[in-house]
Amino acid sequence: MTESIGDRTNEREADGAAVDESVVGSQRVLRVGRDRPIRISAGHRIQHHDGKCSRPHGHNYEVAVTVAGHLTEEGWIADKGDITDVISEWDHMFLLEAGDPLVEAFEAAGDDDGVVVLQHPPTAEVMSVILERKLEATLPETVTDVAVQVSETSELCGGREF
Repeated sequence: MTESIGDRTNEREADGAAVDESVVGSQRVLRVGRDRPIRISAGHRIQHHDGKCSRPHGHNYEVAVTVAGHLTEEGWIADKGDITDVISEWDHMFLLEAGDPLVEAFEAAGDDDGVVVLQHPPTAEVMSVILERKLEATLPETVTDVAVQVSETSELCGGREF
């Protein structure tokens, strides 16, 4: 059987290759760090904790982000680089709660540019909420939902999924 040019044209039209079908505005989900998490190293302490977490220490955090939204003209929901830039702001930083005396100690040592002061204890759960809010403020209006998971160890992960 001989295939005609008309048959190939119809096939292309059927899969959208030859037809200008707009996908802009289609609802989609982007997952960044699901299988290979975004890794940051940061220190913290939980000032009012009764256990060892009240001492300054650090973790190699693993962060995963899920973004839902509508496809833009560029063909994506959000630029992955914009997502990783927000998370990387905390890489090699020390996260402290406002009012922690260590904030003043860092300032006195001239290391205040290495501190991120949060209004709540710097737990994985709080970190996930703050990163979600930072991403919501940074990403385009076509983004409809953001979920962040922050793992401080293989046993402890704070955040949400959708």
